[in-house]
Amino acid sequence: MSNATSGRREGSLDAPTRHPLDWQNPEFYNQDALFNELERVYDICHGCRRCVSLCNAFPTLFDLVDESETMEVDGVKHDDYWKVVDECYLCDLCYMTKCPYVPPHEWNVDFPHLMLRAKAVKFKQGNTKFRDKVLTSTDAVGKLASIPVVVQT
Repeated sequence: MSNATSGRREGSLDAPTRHPLDWQNPEFYNQDALFNELERVYDICHGCRRCVSLCNAFPTLFDLVDESETMEVDGVKHDDYWKVVDECYLCDLCYMTKCPYVPPHEWNVDFPHLMLRAKAVKFKQGNTKFRDKVLTSTDAVGKLASIPVVVQT
């Protein structure tokens, strides 16, 4: 019944296959390509909804789709895609525990990596909040936190 030569197979209990991000490729930062991939993955997630209880990114996505004119992902404005990206904390729970479409599935859905790519594109364009700039400046935050504070009582 089992084929030992096939290696990992869809539906197995093995960990999903994680492909590395090609962040050095200029196409990685192409916003049109990013939006095409966001729309593809959002459409798959909208059709499944197994991940709705994991983090606020998914209810945000599903609310945006349900409240759009077409009630499909193509009815959501591209500017609203960033609301979903901002809600993802890259915890990997959707990828590791819930999503049935992670590699080796042919649809190759890796929601956390897509959100990481979107955050990188947003950061490279300079469209980040001050809060995010501070939190990602770990060296500066570390120096600031190491300053001795003298309190007079």
